Formats: sequence, structure tokens, C-alpha cells
Amino acid sequence: MSYDQEKYYQTHVTTWKKFVKVGLYITIGIIVTLILMTMFLV
Repeated sequence: MSYDQEKYYQTHVTTWKKFVKVGLYITIGIIVTLILMTMFLV
């Protein structure tokens, strides 16, 4: 069980990219929901 820096780095990069993608989708979803709420409630 040796420490493989390249493998650790690649898993870190892929995890970070997934996190950013999901965070972006959630943010866009919240913004769209708020826009729809203002359109239907005002």
C-alpha cells in the first residue's frame, strides 16, 4: 500500500469537478425556481 500521488490527484480532480457541476446545477435550479415563483405570485 504505497502512496500514489498521481492517482490521489486524479481522484481529487474528478471529485472536485463533480462537486462544482452539481453545485452549479443546484444554483441554477434555485434561481429558476425563484424566477418562476415571482412570475406566478406577483
